[in-house]
Amino acid sequence: MSEHPILIAGAGPTGLSLAITLRRYGVPVRIIDRATTSSAVSKALAVWSGSLEALEGMGVIGDFMAAGQRLHALKVGDAGHELANLAVGEGIDSPYPFPLLLPQSRTEQILGARLSAFDTAVERDMELVDIAQDNDGVSATIKHTDGCSEDVRASYLVGCDGARSAVRQTLGIAFDGYTEPETFLLGDVLIDGGGLDHRSIYLWWHGGGTIALFPFGDNVWRIFAKRGDNEGAEPPTMAELQQHVDRHGPPGLRLHDPSWLSAFRINERLAARYQVGRCFIAGDAAHIHSPAGGQGMNTGIQDAVNLGWKLAYVLNGIGDAEVLLESYEAERRPVVHDVVAAAAKKQHAAFGQGYLKHVIKDIAISIFGNIPAVQRKLQVELSETEIVYRAGPLVALGEPPRRPGRADVGGRARDAQLQDGAAASGPLWGRLSAPRHSLLLFEDHKHPIAVNGLAQTAGERLQVIRVDADRNKEACTRYNFRRPGWVLVRPDQVVAARGGTRDLATLHRYVDRVLRPAN
Repeated sequence: MSEHPILIAGAGPTGLSLAITLRRYGVPVRIIDRATTSSAVSKALAVWSGSLEALEGMGVIGDFMAAGQRLHALKVGDAGHELANLAVGEGIDSPYPFPLLLPQSRTEQILGARLSAFDTAVERDMELVDIAQDNDGVSATIKHTDGCSEDVRASYLVGCDGARSAVRQTLGIAFDGYTEPETFLLGDVLIDGGGLDHRSIYLWWHGGGTIALFPFGDNVWRIFAKRGDNEGAEPPTMAELQQHVDRHGPPGLRLHDPSWLSAFRINERLAARYQVGRCFIAGDAAHIHSPAGGQGMNTGIQDAVNLGWKLAYVLNGIGDAEVLLESYEAERRPVVHDVVAAAAKKQHAAFGQGYLKHVIKDIAISIFGNIPAVQRKLQVELSETEIVYRAGPLVALGEPPRRPGRADVGGRARDAQLQDGAAASGPLWGRLSAPRHSLLLFEDHKHPIAVNGLAQTAGERLQVIRVDADRNKEACTRYNFRRPGWVLVRPDQVVAARGGTRDLATLHRYVDRVLRPAN
């Protein structure tokens, strides 16, 4: 029986992100997938700001920026009339204040190559068929395509194996939710005519129906449409898609050369639990929802980053295992609950039919769609940069305020341009992406903050970044400091704790529970 610290079932973007995160901390990983090859179709397209920030830490942001397509606008219209033109990226506070469009097949290629650089490869044609666990670990049976089976032992198991997750089902975790009654159509095609801007998304309705167009790759467009009730679930033909575009989309478009045609029904489901003993689930195994807003893959990537560093600490003998691992579900599940609900609302608003709804949408978009504040609120929500973790033992250690926000305990850290004593400048975010906690000391020559004892306790798991408050007024403002103070940032760029120069008790307590060797 082979033994491993971590067994990951599923090698999509979530499983690959988890494996990379663990390997960054030196944790050996075994990752399996029942598919023969990685995804060959586009599937998920949008990579939002929160995930781009995480990808910088994985060391792949340059590859994503080179391969992806940055969006500039969302255009909304009715027949031949454009009702609104929403600039993409407005209001997003991030080093990457925009969504990037990239086929999931390419995303998996980039992540797979990065994992290979850590001398770890995905083992394919392998299916997890049985799980048993005890206080010391997890025993699993893996079935190979040649019919033979293999027994393995792991300290922990993570199911990243999709909506039909064998891990979730074997653990008996309820997948609560519902299936939308309508059938939706998808096509990846080339389009001639219409003067479309290949840097923009189009959301168009007319004649009782809606069309959504997403650009990616070399002049390829993804089309979403809704089939009439009781019309079956077989994949669409090009003639059917063309008919939908002619009836409901921008005028003058001619579709040709499809690379993928599919029909699907939307599920809105959330797992009742994310952890059972030493087994966890993440990504589509834990939540699925409408593709409206393009947040499904992003939510899975951020599940992986949240769980990954905590598992790595525990396996490296660092911190309180109970505090670290119980915080995963407590933090991620409430956030995903809100994402699932918001995606359903967006889908119903965009594809709702009927004359009255049609008129209301035209009026609402004409009035509110061109208001900058409304545009910013929508895009900030989709970017997942303003997420705040409000519950769980790890957040509680940081003693959050009653209504935490950005840069408070549980909220995301902020980027800033820093100047050191030699007047050299540089972005903070690159330093916060390191695989360790970061302690930002906002101090001046009159108020130095002594942390030598903390640094010795935490060792290489803590980097101390001294920020000259006199030279870095903007950074102080972005972290809400009017006088010297400190901020502790987790490896997933979430604020762990913060306080003033005389308020170090919380910092000491956090370091003792999370960064001190367990033995």
